[in-house]
Amino acid sequence: KSALVRFINQHVKFRESFRPFAPSVLAEEAAEWFDLGDVGNDPNISPYMSMTAHVTESKRGQIPSVTHVDGSSRLQTVTKEAEPLYHQLISAFFKRTGVPMVLNTSFNTLPGEPIVETPREAIRSFLSSMGSIEFLVMGDYIIKRKTPDLQKLLGAASRDGNEVFKEPACPIRSGPAAFESSFSVDRGETDDATVSTTTKVRMTDRPMHNERNEWFTLLDELEGELLAILDGTVTMNDVMAHFTSMPEDEEISKDQLDESQVLLQNIVRRLVRLYEYTLISW
Repeated sequence: KSALVRFINQHVKFRESFRPFAPSVLAEEAAEWFDLGDVGNDPNISPYMSMTAHVTESKRGQIPSVTHVDGSSRLQTVTKEAEPLYHQLISAFFKRTGVPMVLNTSFNTLPGEPIVETPREAIRSFLSSMGSIEFLVMGDYIIKRKTPDLQKLLGAASRDGNEVFKEPACPIRSGPAAFESSFSVDRGETDDATVSTTTKVRMTDRPMHNERNEWFTLLDELEGELLAILDGTVTMNDVMAHFTSMPEDEEISKDQLDESQVLLQNIVRRLVRLYEYTLISW
């Protein structure tokens, strides 16, 4: 229990560790797992998660992640008629595990964000989990996070075990961008001034754009320069040429070659980060 609850609270919900979770349970099985009293002919006693009941004592060890410290649980009952796909999912889980329920929590991953209401909000919240949510299911669609394809970015690909070279991709910003830079000066005991620069970007068209916190903080000025030139027409070769322009007839020294390799690694790391935060794509 502690590991699952801690993981969801810390890496998905970003909230206090003591916050409990609720179960979505097959309505026809609910009375076997919860003290519901006399449900009569309608076992669908809590379709809107509006009821708290004590978990049957003999069952608490099997569902610790949805059992609160006092033995209670705020359950949602699920019927085949009201939620056929969800009922089918829980039924499949029941068949494999003997437990007729799954953990249920509101879908929101951003601080202060209410429960998502639209597909766009769902995708934004899903992407903002940064991989802690592995899949997003909407209707008949199963969505997973796309990982950055470095071979496509650099123009390399594998075919039948052999490496072949293709035209490198041209990364492109997710839309118009506004930049904001601020400076702070810190004077130490020796009166030597240390200047720190913070650069932020606002890109309202990116899938992870958050209207409550519109500005995204960049790691450094390099990320800002990359965003400025990535308009969908430049390849990695063009990017490297932009940062390492040299006369064509000048011979490249070993030190210069080593510096170029370090720069290339730094640029690729920055591009991967910008990709993961949906600021660019390729």
